[in-house]
Amino acid sequence: MCKSQSVLPTYPPALLLAALLLALLLSLGIAEPAHAEKGDQEWIISAGKGLGNALIQQKSIAGAGMVGANWSYQFYDYPANHRIQWWAQGSYSYMQMTYGGREQKQQIWELKPVMRWYPGTEARGWFGELGIGAAYLTERSFGVIDLSTNLNFSLHFASGYTLQNGQTVSLRYSHFSNGYTNTPNPGFDFASLNWHVTF
Repeated sequence: MCKSQSVLPTYPPALLLAALLLALLLSLGIAEPAHAEKGDQEWIISAGKGLGNALIQQKSIAGAGMVGANWSYQFYDYPANHRIQWWAQGSYSYMQMTYGGREQKQQIWELKPVMRWYPGTEARGWFGELGIGAAYLTERSFGVIDLSTNLNFSLHFASGYTLQNGQTVSLRYSHFSNGYTNTPNPGFDFASLNWHVTF
């Protein structure tokens, strides 16, 4: 006699996180920003490459190239002794590499809130940035990395410099993981150089 087995979703915590982040970003879009002026939005053009296993990722995709585009909306700007800005960011990244004699492609869609911190009172000069959200990777297998889920948590750390004209350049480390909601969880990393254009 066969026992019936219930089919459970593979990654309910990640789905819940994505739904909560989407609701948060939509609600923030309805509210008025703290300072509605030029520079509330950015287009970010990115180019970079996959990383090895020196940081969080367990295997190497160092041979992969990456290009991407991001749109950011600044919904809060807190001018104090240290300038803190909050951004809502949507991102698309495209990666490609040759593995086993075949061309492989990976597309990554992200949605996350981002905090940018300037050490001074003005949003100029050096800054640090942190973003945590949700991402969808179209391929579970890319190079030697085999992910167990398409939907993952998204994390990035960045450092950059904002010029007097408001244009910005940054260097970003991006990491994707299912947060051990499923196994295996090898992680997926890339680094990118980014040019921010405000409008």
